[in-house]
Amino acid sequence: MKIVSFGEILECNQLLKDSGLEFKIHLRDACGKQSCFVESLSDSNGTKEYQALYEMLEAYFKKLRFQLEYNEDKTNFWMI
Repeated sequence: MKIVSFGEILECNQLLKDSGLEFKIHLRDACGKQSCFVESLSDSNGTKEYQALYEMLEAYFKKLRFQLEYNEDKTNFWMI
């Protein structure tokens, strides 16, 4: 089973920052599946910013050969 490293999470956060997206991804736990949560760093983040975030996350983790599974409000996700 492949796992996401701390370095990859840091790289993902740097890509978000470089893209001007005001979000941060946090690695939460690895029991069963690795999980992360999304922290919004700006009160002005809206639908457009969240859509750009999800597109970037999907592309980044796809390169690492992961598929993402989100909770209902898409603030948490798991790598499968």
